[in-house]
Amino acid sequence: MYLKLIALEWKSLFRSANVGKSLAVKFFIGFIAVYFLVSFIGLGIGLYPISQKYFPNEEPIVIINKILLLWFLGEFILRFLLQNLPVVQTKPLLTQRISRGKIAHVLLWKSLLSFYNVLTLAVAIPFFIVNLYKNDYPLFSLLGWLIALFGFVLTLNFLNFWVQRRFSSDLKALVPFILICLGLIAVEYYNIYSVTQLFGKYFNLVLSYPVFGILPFCLLALCYILTYKDVKANLYLDSLVNKEQKVSEIADLSWTSKFGKLAPFIQLDLKLLWRNKRAKTAVYTSFGFLLYGLLFYTNPMYADSSMLIFVGIFMTGIFMISFGQFIPAWDSSYFPLLQTRPITIKTYLEAKAMLMYVSILILTILSSFYAYFGWDKLYMNVACAIYNGGINIPIILLFGAYNRKHIDLSNGNMFNYQGIGLAQWLVSLPLLIIPIVIWFTVKFLGGQNVANMVLIGLGVIGFLLRQIILNVLVQLYSANRFKMLEGFKQKG
Repeated sequence: MYLKLIALEWKSLFRSANVGKSLAVKFFIGFIAVYFLVSFIGLGIGLYPISQKYFPNEEPIVIINKILLLWFLGEFILRFLLQNLPVVQTKPLLTQRISRGKIAHVLLWKSLLSFYNVLTLAVAIPFFIVNLYKNDYPLFSLLGWLIALFGFVLTLNFLNFWVQRRFSSDLKALVPFILICLGLIAVEYYNIYSVTQLFGKYFNLVLSYPVFGILPFCLLALCYILTYKDVKANLYLDSLVNKEQKVSEIADLSWTSKFGKLAPFIQLDLKLLWRNKRAKTAVYTSFGFLLYGLLFYTNPMYADSSMLIFVGIFMTGIFMISFGQFIPAWDSSYFPLLQTRPITIKTYLEAKAMLMYVSILILTILSSFYAYFGWDKLYMNVACAIYNGGINIPIILLFGAYNRKHIDLSNGNMFNYQGIGLAQWLVSLPLLIIPIVIWFTVKFLGGQNVANMVLIGLGVIGFLLRQIILNVLVQLYSANRFKMLEGFKQKG
């Protein structure tokens, strides 16, 4: 039965209408994965000489043991923020004569294929080989050390699975755990008690007594059982249905009538931002990243760096990026209905563009406090805002014409990557890289003021050619609308 379920998962990859694009995304992500894998292997090879250089009086593996707890903490945070939960199409399986336990096991086993389970080993195995070559420790001692390390990696995999399922949609429940972690950090920082030293002593003990390397697998079994019970307990069709009906209320939107024919679409987007958790995240993220400039404007090493233009583009256009990259997928549930109504694609795109124009204006005004660090910072942010409005918004809408991934608005908001396709991965490249290249090149030739003026000029040209660009986009959307309709039907 387990083999049949695994075979179904493999076949589902090639039965989707988006199979070509899904494979393209996987190849693109695979290229990035190989890059990081090679980098981590290089780090593993270099750990031994680096440790010898900075700590000549201690053994390299003992030095590494002291920081392993910090490494695992960083890996867990990385997993919590970026690792996607494994997906199995449970609804059809729950109607068959298949036990919930078997479905839960397949779901958990699928998580073992995660790329994040390889990263630590990509560092540890080369480091293991170098230590073996240097004859610092016997083979069995190093094998016990490597096995213990692998046990903790798998423990983090299932612990992250359980934490994301239980707390990702309600971060307030994580507050006690965060307070405990902060308490441990404070105890470590003020030298009251060293948890990292205790963790390191365990791995030192494994080097002396390799049999203790199996202890992490006891913790792994506990995490697996805990996660298995949680998954199995929620594998019911009834658990996938909202039991409570909530009435959503929103402020009076009659003021949007001043936008004329755009008003209905603007109202729909405002209601989306008000009611949907995932869309709300785009708003919260935008306000949160207004403080992003403090990391750069307060650091002298970035005074003349091209990173400043990245900060300007990012801060004034973060909502445009996070919300705009899913146009028109936000409306994928009723996109077929829109095609039957007496509306034009041009009106639809104008409404989306208007919402992003307003967001850029609001974020630019809110970021004006950076004038405290110099009027040149404010000038640069204004230049980036104009460029975002004139150039980057048309680019966002252009990539939207190739967006065919359905978005399930009933899914949670945090760490939810459902609906992300190749268009979302690629759109950030021209949005951020092109203005950086232009600004840096012109700055090198004519100075920073000239570079800012060029960005402003390009943005103004984009505004002047707005109707022409919009007409071209309308033709592109019209040509691709049937592919969008077909793609939005694939909800897996």
